[in-house]
Amino acid sequence: MEEIGELIGKGFGIWKRNLSLCIPFLLSFALSVLVIIPVLGAFVLVTVPLASLNSTTVESVEEMQELFSQMEDSTSGLSLQQVVQIMLLFVILIVLLSLVSAFFTAGAIGMARQALDKKKTDTRAMWSAGREHFLNMFIATILMNLMIVAGLIFIAPGIATLPSPLQAEPQAVSLLVLGVLMLILYVFALSLALAAAPYALVVDKIGALAAIKASISFFRYNKFDVLVLWLVVVALSLGLQMIGGSFSAGESATYQPLSVATGLINILVLSPLSTVWWTRLYMDRKGLLLIDDVREPW
Repeated sequence: MEEIGELIGKGFGIWKRNLSLCIPFLLSFALSVLVIIPVLGAFVLVTVPLASLNSTTVESVEEMQELFSQMEDSTSGLSLQQVVQIMLLFVILIVLLSLVSAFFTAGAIGMARQALDKKKTDTRAMWSAGREHFLNMFIATILMNLMIVAGLIFIAPGIATLPSPLQAEPQAVSLLVLGVLMLILYVFALSLALAAAPYALVVDKIGALAAIKASISFFRYNKFDVLVLWLVVVALSLGLQMIGGSFSAGESATYQPLSVATGLINILVLSPLSTVWWTRLYMDRKGLLLIDDVREPW
Protein backbone atom coordinates (compact mmCIF):
# COMPACT_ATOMS: atom_id res chain seq x y z
CA MET A 1 0.00 0.00 0.00
CA GLU A 2 1.43 3.38 -1.05
CA GLU A 3 1.80 6.35 1.23
CA ILE A 4 -0.34 9.29 0.13
CA GLY A 5 2.72 11.37 -0.83
CA GLU A 6 4.13 8.54 -2.93
CA LEU A 7 0.74 8.04 -4.55
CA ILE A 8 0.53 11.71 -5.53
CA GLY A 9 4.05 11.60 -7.00
CA LYS A 10 3.39 8.46 -9.04
CA GLY A 11 0.05 9.84 -10.18
CA PHE A 12 1.83 12.96 -11.43
CA GLY A 13 4.21 10.75 -13.41
CA ILE A 14 1.32 8.82 -14.98
CA TRP A 15 -0.32 12.11 -16.01
CA LYS A 16 2.91 13.39 -17.60
CA ARG A 17 3.12 10.25 -19.75
CA ASN A 18 -0.55 10.49 -20.76
CA LEU A 19 -1.40 14.10 -21.58
CA SER A 20 -4.34 12.81 -23.64
CA LEU A 21 -6.17 12.36 -20.31
CA CYS A 22 -7.46 15.92 -20.80
CA ILE A 23 -9.49 14.92 -23.88
CA PRO A 24 -12.66 13.86 -21.97
CA PHE A 25 -12.73 17.20 -20.15
CA LEU A 26 -12.20 19.19 -23.35
CA LEU A 27 -14.98 17.29 -25.10
CA SER A 28 -17.27 17.65 -22.09
CA PHE A 29 -16.78 21.42 -22.05
CA ALA A 30 -17.27 21.77 -25.82
CA LEU A 31 -20.40 19.60 -25.92
CA SER A 32 -21.85 21.38 -22.88
CA VAL A 33 -21.50 24.70 -24.69
CA LEU A 34 -23.22 23.22 -27.75
CA VAL A 35 -26.08 22.08 -25.50
CA ILE A 36 -26.43 25.41 -23.70
CA ILE A 37 -26.59 27.61 -26.82
CA PRO A 38 -29.80 26.20 -28.40
CA VAL A 39 -31.55 25.88 -25.03
CA LEU A 40 -30.65 29.47 -24.19
CA GLY A 41 -31.93 30.54 -27.60
CA ALA A 42 -35.22 28.74 -26.96
CA PHE A 43 -35.48 30.46 -23.58
CA VAL A 44 -35.05 33.87 -25.22
CA LEU A 45 -37.73 33.06 -27.80
CA VAL A 46 -40.13 32.06 -25.03
CA THR A 47 -39.54 35.14 -22.88
CA VAL A 48 -39.01 37.88 -25.48
CA PRO A 49 -41.36 38.50 -28.42
CA LEU A 50 -39.78 37.95 -31.82
CA ALA A 51 -40.74 41.41 -33.01
CA SER A 52 -38.85 42.95 -30.10
CA LEU A 53 -35.76 40.87 -30.87
CA ASN A 54 -35.82 41.67 -34.55
CA SER A 55 -36.03 45.40 -33.93
CA THR A 56 -33.14 45.37 -31.46
CA THR A 57 -29.57 45.37 -32.70
CA VAL A 58 -27.05 44.65 -29.97
CA GLU A 59 -24.01 46.73 -30.80
CA SER A 60 -23.03 48.18 -27.44
CA VAL A 61 -23.21 47.57 -23.73
CA GLU A 62 -26.11 50.02 -23.43
CA GLU A 63 -28.11 48.14 -26.07
CA MET A 64 -27.34 44.83 -24.34
CA GLN A 65 -28.63 46.27 -21.07
CA GLU A 66 -31.74 47.45 -22.89
CA LEU A 67 -32.30 43.93 -24.25
CA PHE A 68 -32.03 42.43 -20.76
CA SER A 69 -34.41 45.10 -19.52
CA GLN A 70 -36.92 44.03 -22.18
CA MET A 71 -36.51 40.40 -21.07
CA GLU A 72 -37.11 41.39 -17.45
CA ASP A 73 -40.25 43.30 -18.40
CA SER A 74 -41.46 40.34 -20.46
CA THR A 75 -40.86 37.79 -17.70
CA SER A 76 -42.93 39.85 -15.26
CA GLY A 77 -46.05 39.16 -17.32
CA LEU A 78 -45.48 35.54 -18.33
CA SER A 79 -48.47 33.32 -18.89
CA LEU A 80 -48.84 29.91 -17.25
CA GLN A 81 -47.94 28.22 -20.53
CA GLN A 82 -44.72 30.22 -20.80
CA VAL A 83 -43.80 29.40 -17.20
CA VAL A 84 -44.29 25.69 -17.92
CA GLN A 85 -42.17 26.01 -21.07
CA ILE A 86 -39.37 27.74 -19.16
CA MET A 87 -39.42 25.08 -16.44
CA LEU A 88 -39.35 22.36 -19.09
CA LEU A 89 -36.39 24.02 -20.83
CA PHE A 90 -34.57 24.27 -17.50
CA VAL A 91 -35.14 20.57 -16.73
CA ILE A 92 -34.03 19.58 -20.25
CA LEU A 93 -30.87 21.66 -19.88
CA ILE A 94 -29.99 20.12 -16.51
CA VAL A 95 -30.63 16.57 -17.76
CA LEU A 96 -28.60 17.05 -20.95
CA LEU A 97 -25.66 18.64 -19.12
CA SER A 98 -25.76 15.88 -16.49
CA LEU A 99 -25.73 13.19 -19.18
CA VAL A 100 -22.78 14.84 -20.92
CA SER A 101 -20.90 15.14 -17.64
CA ALA A 102 -21.71 11.52 -16.68
CA PHE A 103 -20.48 10.15 -20.01
CA PHE A 104 -17.15 11.97 -20.01
CA THR A 105 -16.56 11.53 -16.28
CA ALA A 106 -16.90 7.79 -16.74
CA GLY A 107 -14.70 8.04 -19.84
CA ALA A 108 -12.00 9.97 -17.99
CA ILE A 109 -11.93 7.41 -15.17
CA GLY A 110 -11.77 4.62 -17.76
CA MET A 111 -8.75 6.29 -19.38
CA ALA A 112 -7.12 6.81 -15.98
CA ARG A 113 -7.56 3.15 -15.09
CA GLN A 114 -6.05 2.06 -18.40
CA ALA A 115 -3.11 4.42 -17.84
CA LEU A 116 -2.55 2.95 -14.38
CA ASP A 117 -2.84 -0.63 -15.64
CA LYS A 118 -0.74 -0.28 -18.80
CA LYS A 119 1.10 3.05 -18.28
CA LYS A 120 -0.45 4.30 -21.55
CA THR A 121 -4.01 5.14 -22.52
CA ASP A 122 -6.01 6.15 -25.56
CA THR A 123 -9.45 7.51 -26.37
CA ARG A 124 -10.87 4.05 -27.02
CA ALA A 125 -10.92 3.53 -23.26
CA MET A 126 -12.89 6.77 -22.91
CA TRP A 127 -15.59 5.77 -25.39
CA SER A 128 -15.81 2.25 -23.97
CA ALA A 129 -16.13 3.34 -20.32
CA GLY A 130 -18.46 6.20 -21.26
CA ARG A 131 -20.89 3.95 -23.11
CA GLU A 132 -20.81 1.27 -20.41
CA HIS A 133 -21.17 3.44 -17.33
CA PHE A 134 -22.74 6.80 -18.26
CA LEU A 135 -26.29 5.81 -17.25
CA ASN A 136 -25.20 4.49 -13.84
CA MET A 137 -23.00 7.57 -13.41
CA PHE A 138 -25.98 9.79 -14.22
CA ILE A 139 -28.16 7.97 -11.67
CA ALA A 140 -25.41 8.09 -9.05
CA THR A 141 -25.01 11.83 -9.59
CA ILE A 142 -28.74 12.36 -9.07
CA LEU A 143 -28.73 10.27 -5.89
CA MET A 144 -25.71 12.11 -4.47
CA ASN A 145 -27.22 15.50 -5.28
CA LEU A 146 -30.45 14.47 -3.56
CA MET A 147 -28.46 13.46 -0.50
CA ILE A 148 -26.83 16.90 -0.45
CA VAL A 149 -30.16 18.69 -0.93
CA ALA A 150 -31.55 16.69 1.99
CA GLY A 151 -29.17 18.66 4.18
CA LEU A 152 -31.41 21.71 3.77
CA ILE A 153 -33.47 20.22 6.58
CA PHE A 154 -30.86 21.66 8.98
CA ILE A 155 -31.80 25.24 8.08
CA ALA A 156 -35.54 24.60 7.83
CA PRO A 157 -36.25 25.24 11.57
CA GLY A 158 -34.35 28.54 11.46
CA ILE A 159 -36.24 29.71 8.38
CA ALA A 160 -39.55 28.63 9.89
CA THR A 161 -38.96 30.71 13.04
CA LEU A 162 -38.05 33.88 11.17
CA PRO A 163 -40.80 36.48 11.60
CA SER A 164 -42.61 38.04 8.68
CA PRO A 165 -41.75 40.75 7.87
CA LEU A 166 -38.13 39.84 8.59
CA GLN A 167 -36.72 41.27 11.79
CA ALA A 168 -33.51 40.69 13.71
CA GLU A 169 -34.80 38.37 16.43
CA PRO A 170 -31.82 36.81 18.27
CA GLN A 171 -33.45 33.42 18.78
CA ALA A 172 -34.42 32.97 15.13
CA VAL A 173 -31.06 34.25 13.88
CA SER A 174 -29.12 31.97 16.24
CA LEU A 175 -31.15 28.96 15.14
CA LEU A 176 -30.56 29.84 11.49
CA VAL A 177 -26.80 30.29 12.01
CA LEU A 178 -26.62 26.95 13.82
CA GLY A 179 -28.51 25.32 10.96
CA VAL A 180 -26.13 26.81 8.38
CA LEU A 181 -23.10 25.53 10.32
CA MET A 182 -24.63 22.05 10.55
CA LEU A 183 -25.39 22.16 6.82
CA ILE A 184 -21.77 23.05 6.03
CA LEU A 185 -20.49 20.18 8.20
CA TYR A 186 -23.01 17.80 6.60
CA VAL A 187 -21.98 18.73 3.05
CA PHE A 188 -18.29 18.47 3.98
CA ALA A 189 -18.71 15.02 5.52
CA LEU A 190 -20.86 13.85 2.62
CA SER A 191 -18.31 15.13 0.08
CA LEU A 192 -15.63 13.01 1.74
CA ALA A 193 -17.82 9.93 2.10
CA LEU A 194 -18.96 10.06 -1.55
CA ALA A 195 -15.67 11.15 -3.09
CA ALA A 196 -14.81 7.65 -4.33
CA ALA A 197 -18.27 6.81 -5.69
CA PRO A 198 -17.57 7.60 -9.39
CA TYR A 199 -14.31 5.64 -9.24
CA ALA A 200 -15.91 2.65 -7.54
CA LEU A 201 -18.64 2.68 -10.19
CA VAL A 202 -16.21 2.50 -13.13
CA VAL A 203 -13.35 0.50 -11.61
CA ASP A 204 -15.55 -2.14 -9.98
CA LYS A 205 -18.18 -1.98 -12.76
CA ILE A 206 -21.09 -1.74 -10.34
CA GLY A 207 -24.41 0.10 -10.23
CA ALA A 208 -25.15 3.55 -8.87
CA LEU A 209 -26.42 2.55 -5.42
CA ALA A 210 -23.69 -0.05 -4.99
CA ALA A 211 -21.07 2.58 -5.90
CA ILE A 212 -22.37 4.94 -3.21
CA LYS A 213 -22.26 2.15 -0.63
CA ALA A 214 -18.76 1.17 -1.78
CA SER A 215 -17.59 4.78 -1.47
CA ILE A 216 -18.91 5.10 2.10
CA SER A 217 -17.24 1.80 3.03
CA PHE A 218 -14.01 2.93 1.34
CA PHE A 219 -14.03 6.17 3.33
CA ARG A 220 -14.55 4.30 6.60
CA TYR A 221 -11.26 2.43 6.13
CA ASN A 222 -9.27 5.21 4.43
CA LYS A 223 -10.39 8.40 6.19
CA PHE A 224 -6.98 10.06 6.39
CA ASP A 225 -5.97 9.40 2.76
CA VAL A 226 -9.34 10.55 1.40
CA LEU A 227 -9.20 13.70 3.53
CA VAL A 228 -5.63 14.56 2.45
CA LEU A 229 -6.29 14.02 -1.25
CA TRP A 230 -9.57 15.93 -1.05
CA LEU A 231 -7.77 18.85 0.60
CA VAL A 232 -4.99 18.78 -2.02
CA VAL A 233 -7.44 18.88 -4.93
CA VAL A 234 -9.61 21.57 -3.32
CA ALA A 235 -6.54 23.67 -2.44
CA LEU A 236 -5.27 23.54 -6.02
CA SER A 237 -8.70 24.42 -7.38
CA LEU A 238 -9.14 27.33 -4.95
CA GLY A 239 -5.62 28.48 -5.75
CA LEU A 240 -6.50 28.74 -9.43
CA GLN A 241 -9.69 30.64 -8.64
CA MET A 242 -7.84 33.04 -6.35
CA ILE A 243 -5.25 33.75 -9.05
CA GLY A 244 -8.01 34.63 -11.50
CA GLY A 245 -10.09 36.49 -8.92
CA SER A 246 -7.19 38.60 -7.71
CA PHE A 247 -7.27 40.48 -11.00
CA SER A 248 -11.06 40.79 -11.22
CA ALA A 249 -10.96 44.31 -9.80
CA GLY A 250 -8.32 45.38 -12.30
CA GLU A 251 -8.50 46.12 -15.98
CA SER A 252 -10.74 43.81 -17.96
CA ALA A 253 -8.08 43.54 -20.66
CA THR A 254 -5.85 41.76 -18.13
CA TYR A 255 -8.56 39.83 -16.32
CA GLN A 256 -10.20 38.14 -19.32
CA PRO A 257 -7.05 36.44 -20.73
CA LEU A 258 -6.07 35.36 -17.20
CA SER A 259 -9.54 33.92 -16.60
CA VAL A 260 -9.29 31.94 -19.83
CA ALA A 261 -5.81 30.73 -18.86
CA THR A 262 -6.92 29.51 -15.42
CA GLY A 263 -9.90 27.77 -17.01
CA LEU A 264 -7.62 25.99 -19.48
CA ILE A 265 -5.25 24.95 -16.68
CA ASN A 266 -8.20 23.46 -14.83
CA ILE A 267 -9.36 21.51 -17.90
CA LEU A 268 -5.95 20.49 -19.25
CA VAL A 269 -4.07 19.84 -15.99
CA LEU A 270 -5.99 19.83 -12.72
CA SER A 271 -9.05 17.81 -13.77
CA PRO A 272 -7.14 14.93 -15.45
CA LEU A 273 -4.47 14.94 -12.73
CA SER A 274 -7.01 14.74 -9.90
CA THR A 275 -8.82 11.94 -11.78
CA VAL A 276 -5.58 9.95 -11.90
CA TRP A 277 -4.96 10.58 -8.20
CA TRP A 278 -8.43 9.46 -7.11
CA THR A 279 -8.40 6.44 -9.42
CA ARG A 280 -4.97 5.41 -8.17
CA LEU A 281 -6.00 5.86 -4.54
CA TYR A 282 -9.06 3.67 -5.00
CA MET A 283 -7.23 0.99 -6.99
CA ASP A 284 -4.25 0.90 -4.62
CA ARG A 285 -6.34 0.60 -1.46
CA LYS A 286 -8.46 -2.11 -3.13
CA GLY A 287 -5.37 -4.00 -4.29
CA LEU A 288 -6.13 -3.55 -7.98
CA LEU A 289 -2.91 -1.92 -9.25
CA LEU A 290 -1.22 -4.24 -11.74
CA ILE A 291 2.06 -2.35 -12.16
CA ASP A 292 4.37 -1.23 -9.38
CA ASP A 293 5.92 1.63 -11.33
CA VAL A 294 8.87 3.70 -10.20
CA ARG A 295 8.07 7.07 -8.73
CA GLU A 296 8.47 9.93 -11.19
CA PRO A 297 10.45 13.00 -10.12
CA TRP A 298 8.48 16.22 -9.69
